[in-house]
Amino acid sequence: MKPIIVAPPDLADGFRLAGVAVFEITAHHEIDQIVERIRAMPEVGLVLVDERFMEGFERALGGGELPMLASFPAAEVAREETYIDELTKRFLGQKIYIEGA
Repeated sequence: MKPIIVAPPDLADGFRLAGVAVFEITAHHEIDQIVERIRAMPEVGLVLVDERFMEGFERALGGGELPMLASFPAAEVAREETYIDELTKRFLGQKIYIEGA
């Protein structure tokens, strides 16, 4: 299974240099078209999306088994907590605390 990255143009070239297939996105209205193209690629197992577009991709991909969907943080998004804390609250419903050094 192959990964696909969905990123804005300023990040897309970096992912391409790493050898990963990339769909560039600049606005939410492009999500449906990108999802159609991804669905036409049965070898795709993971779609990694800029977090600013994650909700739209979750709706458009509709909870199927594959491809799996994950996001990566965008520098433009202001946060009160760390990104990993936001993710654990969103998907697990609570923050995880780890004691120790």
